[in-house]
Formats: sequence, structure tokens, C-alpha cells
Amino acid sequence: MAEQVKLAYRESGDGENILLLHGFCGNKDYWKEVEERLLPTHHVVVADMRGHGETEATEPGYSIHDMAEDVFAFIKEKGLEDVFVFGHSMGGYITLDLAKNHPDVLAGYGLIHSTAFPDTEDAKKKRSAGVSKVIEQGVDLFVKELVPNLVAEQTRENNQAIIHKLFDIGIETNPNGVIGALKAMRDREDLSQVLEDDRLPVLLVAGAQDKVVPPEKTFITNGSHVTQELIADSGHMGIFETPDEVSYAIASFVNEHSKK
Repeated sequence: MAEQVKLAYRESGDGENILLLHGFCGNKDYWKEVEERLLPTHHVVVADMRGHGETEATEPGYSIHDMAEDVFAFIKEKGLEDVFVFGHSMGGYITLDLAKNHPDVLAGYGLIHSTAFPDTEDAKKKRSAGVSKVIEQGVDLFVKELVPNLVAEQTRENNQAIIHKLFDIGIETNPNGVIGALKAMRDREDLSQVLEDDRLPVLLVAGAQDKVVPPEKTFITNGSHVTQELIADSGHMGIFETPDEVSYAIASFVNEHSKK
């Protein structure tokens, strides 16, 4: 097990505790649009994952579980009781591991454009190729090629500001953070059984235009504890493309399952 890392974070607002975990090559600012919409009624905490944003980058070789343990230590240190954790993409993988190993600290959780399935063999090869590309060509070129595929076609055509924002955030990622995350995602385990455990309420949000994690990879269970939200106009980045819909889904879910 890798040594734990202290997470950089931002917090504000009062109300139910919500912790937001960003995706690959992101940072706290991935959640800015959603965060602003949740703040009037909730206590919102946004954290930078290991090797991303302002959080320390350790040598690659850590796992999604190690990243989840960073988050667990953060939750305990902050005293975030009955916290709702929502993870975007890679953040969803981290959230699921947290739900598997530390369900007692959660009031509920959500996967936003994420999946409980592991990488396919083809996806694993692409992750490994990505590691080589970052080593050989650097983060900037890798992110430049990554970003356009994250959004819906109409976003690419009509909202270049989102593309530029994603690029600006992505190129700030430490190379070790990019490589470490690629390896961790490539080697992650199948956590689909966690979603079927009905002890915790689960929110699943998918974009109808998402080519990275299509809806059928997000909506893999539909028990009574599961809420599914399909956003018609969103690609993989609903937190940028359709923040009103994502924020409403999160707020509605938290309010429904609040213990207060």
C-alpha cells in the first residue's frame, strides 16, 4: 500500500456535507459550476486527488484503492459525518472503492459519468500507450488530444470556451500524476458488486452523448436504492456542459436521502 497523501481542498456553505471528487487530468475547478449551484443550500467540499491540482504527486505505482484511502483519511480528519460523495469519471472509481471499504462514513454516493466496470483489454492498452506518450511527449500534447473527445459533438462545435477550460486545467497536472492515474485506472478491479449493495443510496448520472463512459456502462444496476439520471445534451463533461442538470440531480438526491 502506498503512503497516504494529504489532499488540497476548498470548502464553503452550510447544510448537508457534500464531497466532490474530480476526474482524470482535472482538479477542484472541474466542479466549479456545480459547486456554485450547490453552495446556497449545502456544505460543499472539493478536493484535489493525488498528483492533481495542488495535491502532492507521488511516484507512479499507487492504485485506485490508495487514492480512496487518501480520501478516507481526509474525511476522518475533516470530521465529515454522514457525507455524500460524488465522483466524476476517475473520481467515481475512487468513490466506489470508498463505498466498498468504508461504507460507514457515507450517507450516500454517486457516480457522475463513471462506471463500476474495470477497463477492457483494449482500454488497458490505450492507458499504457498514454503512459508512453506522456513520458515521450509531455502532458500538454497528451491533454490536447484527450480533451476534444470528452465533450458532446455540439459542445465541440458551439462552445470552445469549455474546450479551452478543460485544456488549461489538464496541462497543470503533474506528469507523475497523469502517469500514476493512468496506471491506477488501467489496473483497477471490477466493483460492480458494490453498486448492488443496497445499504447505501446511489446516484448514477450519465450523458446520452458520452463516448468515454456511455450510459450502458453507468446504468448497470437498477435496485430500489439506485437513482438514475440521463442527461440528453451531455457528453462526458456534464459538470461543464450541463451544470444545471448535474447540480439538480445531486441536490435532489442529497435532499431525498438526508438524515437531518
